[in-house]
This record gives sequence, structure tokens and C-alpha cells, in this order.
Amino acid sequence: KSGLLMLDWIPMEPLVIAAAQSNLDQGSLARELAASSTAASSSSGSSEEHAPHPHIALIFFFIAIIIGTIVLQISTHPKLHGVQHTVALFVLGVGYSVLHYALGLEEQLGPMWESYRMWMGIDPHLLLFTMLPILLTGDAMTIDTAVARRVASQCIYLAGPGVMFCSFASAFFLKFYLGWEFLLSLTVGSILSATDPVAVVSLLKQLGAAPSLTVQIAGESLLNDGTAIVLYTMAHDMLQGTT
Repeated sequence: KSGLLMLDWIPMEPLVIAAAQSNLDQGSLARELAASSTAASSSSGSSEEHAPHPHIALIFFFIAIIIGTIVLQISTHPKLHGVQHTVALFVLGVGYSVLHYALGLEEQLGPMWESYRMWMGIDPHLLLFTMLPILLTGDAMTIDTAVARRVASQCIYLAGPGVMFCSFASAFFLKFYLGWEFLLSLTVGSILSATDPVAVVSLLKQLGAAPSLTVQIAGESLLNDGTAIVLYTMAHDMLQGTT
């Protein structure tokens, strides 16, 4: 009875108001959490719906293999025997890019466009460190080592000072003809100087040229990539101001 008398002296209205406010705060907090979780699930669902699947990249890969096989088969025809594979594939690639971007076929191609976009967004370092060693190893395995020892000094001279001379010559041409900055011109020149004479070597073999000339050109193509990469890295870093 004394406890009940003590409760009579406690003001009850502030306690009721505080309890009501706490209930309101908890309810609003629960609604906010439910709304945020719903928004997050809907956004994740929409992103999963619109994100391309990784296996779509195989579409462009298989189409490229099919086109290469067709070009290889067509080149076996007697009238088209002189057509070089690399030249034909280069012309087809340029023609596809021109038609694709000129006509705006992104929406019409659908998954084909997504596959193409995924390949165009590939890391260039991945392409460099995976494809270049394979290409160089394949060329080095088919070279005549006996002839290569005789023309080794000429290959080194062409791949070293020769590539640097071509790079600086291209840089001066771009600087004075197009008005580019010298470091930018040198960066582009280092890219253009490292040629890949696959078609030239194949043509020399068909014409029956001297083995020393063929090995000299092929050996230079094996070594010029190293000089061009070093020169490109230096020019690019200086252009970016990191060196």
C-alpha cells in the first residue's frame, strides 16, 4: 500500500510521452531499414539483370576464329594464293570498325556488341604479357639458327639504333607536320617503329629470296619489340611527368 501511495506522487504524463516517442522512433527506424534493404535488393537485381555474363566474351572469340579460318581457306584458291593473311585480316578489321561506328549498330548487334565491347576493354598489359611471348617464341622456333649467327650483328644494329632512328624520325615528322608536342610525337613514333614483317617474310620465302635476307628481317622483328617498349616507356613517363 505504501508503494501504491508513492506511485501516486510520480507524474505519469512525461513517462507516457517518452514511451510513445520511443515507439515512434523504433517504428520509423524499422521502416527506414526495410526501405533501404528493398532499394538495395532492387538495385542489385537490376545490376545483375543488365550486367553482361562473362561467357558472352566467347562470341567474338569464336567469330574471329571462324573468320580467320574462312580467310585461310579462301587464300588457298589459285587466284588468291598471293593474298597475305595478315593484310586480309587487317582490312576486314578496319572495314568492320568503320561500318560498325558509322552505322551505329550497337543496339542491333545485341550480345555481339557486348562481346566486342568486353574484348575492346581488355587490359593492354594482359594482352602484351600473354600474346607477345607466344608470338616471339613461335617465330624464334622457325628461324634458321645457322644463318642467324652470321647476321646476328646486323639484326642487333637494325633492332637497336635502327629502331631508335626510325622513332626519332617519326617524332620529328609528327612534330613539324602536325604540330604535336615532341614527347607525344616520340611516344607515337616508338609505337610505329616496331614493325612486324610477317607478310614480308612470307613473300620473300615465296619469291625464293636469299636466306640471309629473310633471317635478317625476321631476326630484327624478334628484337625490335624490346627497344620499342623501352623507348615508349621512357617517352610516356616523361610526357606524364613521372620521370
